[in-house]
Amino acid sequence: MIKLHPNILLFVFFFINSCSDDIPKINRITSKEDLPTITIDNIESSFTEKGRIKGILKAKRMEVYNDVVEPFTKFPKGISIVFFDKDGNLESSMTAKYAIYYDKKQTWEAVGNVVMSNIKGDILKTSHLYGDEKKQKIYTDKLVRITKSNGSVIVADSGFESNTNFTIYKFIDVSGRIAVKDEFENTPDTIPQ
Repeated sequence: MIKLHPNILLFVFFFINSCSDDIPKINRITSKEDLPTITIDNIESSFTEKGRIKGILKAKRMEVYNDVVEPFTKFPKGISIVFFDKDGNLESSMTAKYAIYYDKKQTWEAVGNVVMSNIKGDILKTSHLYGDEKKQKIYTDKLVRITKSNGSVIVADSGFESNTNFTIYKFIDVSGRIAVKDEFENTPDTIPQ
């Protein structure tokens, strides 16, 4: 005869009573739509175009969901992407704590400490950034802080919109310090005193 400690019997009793026979609930928990088709840890992947490296993606985890109505790829532990121009020079880069890419729509979303830089050395920081490959734009409605390569800082309280390379952009509700070179400093008598 096996003797069981009374605490173990109590645990088994509560465990058995807490089990549910609610089939819809169990199906929701174990639905294959909730599970990734592919999971890859510590991925480093490069994209090529006409034999040249166009970009490099690094992530601690990538989860691909193909068995859903709208297939997507998720990067739940962060992402780092670097893009290069045709000559192999750094064109832009982005890091975020979380990202998701929707295959059919060709859109993406980056969340949490999103940092993007461009070929000019400008650095964008925001909490949430969206991208649309078909429209060739990135955008957000969240606070954006851009530090330009010359040290000037632009803050947009209600977001901004840009091309995907983050070289041509516009702001919504702007504030901040902007350094402007005085174009007339060497031409006396052109500015009224």
